[in-house]
Amino acid sequence: MQKLIKNLLPAKLLLVLALVNTLCIVYLSLTSTQGLPKVQINQADKIFHFTAYFVLSFLWIWYLFKAVKNARFISIKKIVSLLVIIFGIFIEVLQESLTSYRTFDYWDILANSAGVMVAYWVSTYLMRPEKQEKKLNF
Repeated sequence: MQKLIKNLLPAKLLLVLALVNTLCIVYLSLTSTQGLPKVQINQADKIFHFTAYFVLSFLWIWYLFKAVKNARFISIKKIVSLLVIIFGIFIEVLQESLTSYRTFDYWDILANSAGVMVAYWVSTYLMRPEKQEKKLNF
């Protein structure tokens, strides 16, 4: 499974996808939702937050998994996860300070962070470097 994941997309394409995803999150987080159709599901925005930050984290982890050679994968995942959580908090602060139509929401931060943590766990399962596995088998 890990060879399939490693060979599925080239690193440059993953970088482009990760950057586009990051920019889309910034844009969608700071623009008005007025005029968009209302979703009739309670807390649907939290599902969107969870999904967006899951995809964001997973893409950056996947890109670095392929692009960075001889790096400790666990360290990469921890750093990416921490940075994406900080990014989510920063976006919430920007929503409150730069816009009149968006507000800071702790529940959004929780949904973002949950998406990041699930991406961390999924990437742990799907992207295990062969060298690291051998080191763990004392």
